[in-house]
Amino acid sequence: MTIDTILESIMHTDKHIRYATIADIQGNEIKTRVREGIEPFLNPQDTKETLQYAANAWKIRRTFEPKIGKGQYVLAVYEKLRRLTMPLADKYLIMITWGPDGGTFDIIEHMQNMFSGDATKDW
Repeated sequence: MTIDTILESIMHTDKHIRYATIADIQGNEIKTRVREGIEPFLNPQDTKETLQYAANAWKIRRTFEPKIGKGQYVLAVYEKLRRLTMPLADKYLIMITWGPDGGTFDIIEHMQNMFSGDATKDW
């Protein structure tokens, strides 16, 4: 799977998905897709800070893996959006946002199925 293919698949998961990005484990943006007609809530600098914060949080979570298991995803719920952050092959993070009216559980389930097992072996 290429990065473009992954992002395209994510955006087709649910019409409420606003934004999808793939970042490296340091929080550096690799590629982003924003749904046409959607104005991002955050400016580029805020987005960069958010990605770096998410990457640092994953590094901290990894220290607890021997005791509680590997982190699967984090869901942050805000008034204006939902944000899912999940690791991809221990090298990358995927961050996806959607509005409060989206199919939260369907989106999460689809992402877990999409990136489980052999789907990420080439990463």
